[in-house]
Amino acid sequence: MAPNRLTRRRFLGATGTVAAGALVAACTTTARPAVATRRKVVVVGAGLSGLTAALSLRAQGWDVVVLEARDRVGGRVHTLYDPYPAGLHVEAGGESIDDNHDQIQALARHYGLALAHRPADKLERAAVWLDGSRGVLASRTTTDPAMLSGYVTFGDGLIQLAGDLDPEHPESAADAERWDAMTLQDYADTQQLDPGAALLVQSDYRGNFNAQLHEVSLLFALQQAVVDASLPESGVETMRIAAGNSALPLAMARDLGGAVRLGVPVTRVDRHPWGVRVHTTDGAGTTATEDAAHLVLAAPPPGLRGIRFDPPLPADQAAVIDQLDLGHALKVSTEYRSRFWVAEGLSGFTITDLPFGIAWDSTDSMPGGAGRPGVLTQFVTGDAAAAGATLAAGARIASFQPQLATVYPEGDHLRTGVATTMAWADERWTGGGYAVYGPGQLAPFWPTLRRTGGPVWFAGEHTEALAGYMESAVRSGHRVAGAIGPAPR
Repeated sequence: MAPNRLTRRRFLGATGTVAAGALVAACTTTARPAVATRRKVVVVGAGLSGLTAALSLRAQGWDVVVLEARDRVGGRVHTLYDPYPAGLHVEAGGESIDDNHDQIQALARHYGLALAHRPADKLERAAVWLDGSRGVLASRTTTDPAMLSGYVTFGDGLIQLAGDLDPEHPESAADAERWDAMTLQDYADTQQLDPGAALLVQSDYRGNFNAQLHEVSLLFALQQAVVDASLPESGVETMRIAAGNSALPLAMARDLGGAVRLGVPVTRVDRHPWGVRVHTTDGAGTTATEDAAHLVLAAPPPGLRGIRFDPPLPADQAAVIDQLDLGHALKVSTEYRSRFWVAEGLSGFTITDLPFGIAWDSTDSMPGGAGRPGVLTQFVTGDAAAAGATLAAGARIASFQPQLATVYPEGDHLRTGVATTMAWADERWTGGGYAVYGPGQLAPFWPTLRRTGGPVWFAGEHTEALAGYMESAVRSGHRVAGAIGPAPR
């Protein structure tokens, strides 16, 4: 990042020369850091990005401290084991791993965590609810060829429009500003889609961006289309960590040991020529400080808005924190005494024109057939998720479960009464599902998020060309640690 010009200007006189008196005063009134500060990095956030950055930095000789506001690690990776019976669990946050998500797979292998595979034909056997009737996706696309062809044409059109766009530098595209000023809905309005194709487009893209199409920058959509183009559908969402995705951040935190500190939200960051002084306050009101040469902000922007920076961050960095939001995403997971959908030849994946949108079998990577208990999870995004987030947990479950029962009335008598929900917009230190760049945001924010140099660095899924995945978070941690480089000798 750019040099700390605001701090340097404290020492500049009106003529542009150094004011010696001011320099002496600043040096004598500002507490000096310990010598070890030049070899220390403070990481804010113990999600996958922060933990990855900390481990990578430690391997390069840095002393690291990870400060986490919550009482747990993992961030938006959060496996729920209770109140489900032994052998079952659901993912309240990050869910699946793609075939080409190499870095998170490498981490799982490093910590001896087995990967469990999801059915390869989960989409072909998906239930489709459209205009009051249920069918199977493979059959519907056979009887209505325009359903699939329209959906494919929509995606191909994005790739063609993107042309030679470099996903690592989307702001450099010749039409970057024009595309950034437009929305994905503007592009969708140019397409002629039959009702079936429109359902697939809305379900897929609203789910992918956890936002309504009019809330998504077209430039961001083009960037993601280019990134996704290299992976066939058969390689998408193929795996989970068998023990639950939370097993990975827990293993990483154990590796880091006492470097990870929970329940200590950062309240203020003082920026100095030598680095940063980070202030925390725990639940008991106890304050503490950490001095470091570098600060990695590995929490999502809404979670950073309670931190006061002194002096204030440069305008572009402050704008990213203040304006980049996460989309609305929530889950409602319902347990059944048996996986009745498997007995019917269905995968549990569900695509609907109902408000909840899509659902899937959260237990399809776990052992057992149709006779074993299972869980269907509704993944609600966009406007429906925004409305659902305003409800208390019980009311939210009661609101969305009947929609699922509309699609699967045969499962009503098999519900066990166990259900869980998570609305990420209500999670204090997160503020939403995952980042969505709105119109006019990607082109100016991207260079700021990716800038190297200086004491303050950004990490997180929103800083990667592949955005919105657990893999994205891991990649960002490695990238930032690599850019900071080895600790000084």
